[in-house]
Amino acid sequence: MTVKSGSVGQIVFAAEGLAGAACSAALNKVRSLASAAPSGRAFAAIATLSDLSQSAETHLTAGNDALGRGDAASAQSEWSQAVNVMNQMAQEARNGQPARAAEAKALAR
Repeated sequence: MTVKSGSVGQIVFAAEGLAGAACSAALNKVRSLASAAPSGRAFAAIATLSDLSQSAETHLTAGNDALGRGDAASAQSEWSQAVNVMNQMAQEARNGQPARAAEAKALAR
């Protein structure tokens, strides 16, 4: 993602949208793994999603802190990184499949 001057609102909007989708997909994945997968595999998937969630939170917090200091450029950078992590988290929760393919597969079950 390229950060352009004046795009703070766009980044925040993107982060808000991705946060909900990423969290929903991650929770569905955890529920699915907890009910069907071997314990080792479930633990690895939960650990991965937990690490990504923590990373996204760290970037969002750092962005808010930077904005509070009046450093809009650093805030944009942190929020861009948070969006990238949330994209990665959503992709991980969908087993690396694009959103529509994962949705179609879930509906077929």
